[in-house]
Amino acid sequence: MKRLESSFKNMVLVLTIISLVAAGLLAYINSVTKGPIEKITADNQAAGIKAVLNLEPADSIVCQTDTTENGNIVFRVTRADGSAVGTAVQARDEKGFGGPIVVLVGFSGNGEIQGYQVMQHSETPGLGARANEWFRTEATTETKVVSAFSKVFFGNPDPAGSHNVIGMNPGSSNLTVSKDGGEVDAITASTITSRAFLRTVQNAYYAYMGSTAADAVTSATQQAQTSEYEEGKKDFEEGKNE
Repeated sequence: MKRLESSFKNMVLVLTIISLVAAGLLAYINSVTKGPIEKITADNQAAGIKAVLNLEPADSIVCQTDTTENGNIVFRVTRADGSAVGTAVQARDEKGFGGPIVVLVGFSGNGEIQGYQVMQHSETPGLGARANEWFRTEATTETKVVSAFSKVFFGNPDPAGSHNVIGMNPGSSNLTVSKDGGEVDAITASTITSRAFLRTVQNAYYAYMGSTAADAVTSATQQAQTSEYEEGKKDFEEGKNE
């Protein structure tokens, strides 16, 4: 077999053929995996919705889905027989300590929080990353005792107080951290994360209520949140809190 002459034209031809073959393989792989990936995503979403609404994994549900103007997703859930179960809302806040936080929140018919799952975060391991459990933990009257090693690397001991949002109604409760005059104790050494989490839950409630006026954060509120974020970050850099 005659060897191709080494020239710019032949090099371009060979690279073009390789690119076309690679593109064809990627398209084929995408067509093969697209269906299974979509099914896994749908299954995980359904499992999350069942979890935040306190349903059993085997329960059969039907979801009517709506998306708000700012991207929050509302799942109005019924059983297969048409009976109402509750509403799950996937909401987002851009000002977590490490980046955006996405939370799926389940609401009962009267607006009480039935459960939640943190679906996405970039928070500090051992600190802000604790949000997925911290806000479902029962109130305590005692300060948690930790070792000196844990205190150095993971912050001060958990204080006595309440940080469980399950059963609270954002429409009648002050769903902000106690440092800001609210009813919820922040994660130890993670005030920024805690504020972002609670704002996300509040936004989920607004979407649940169908209030576009409340769901669309005003410019003044955005400025206040930005100021709050910068203040908290400055404190963290000075060793005060996250």
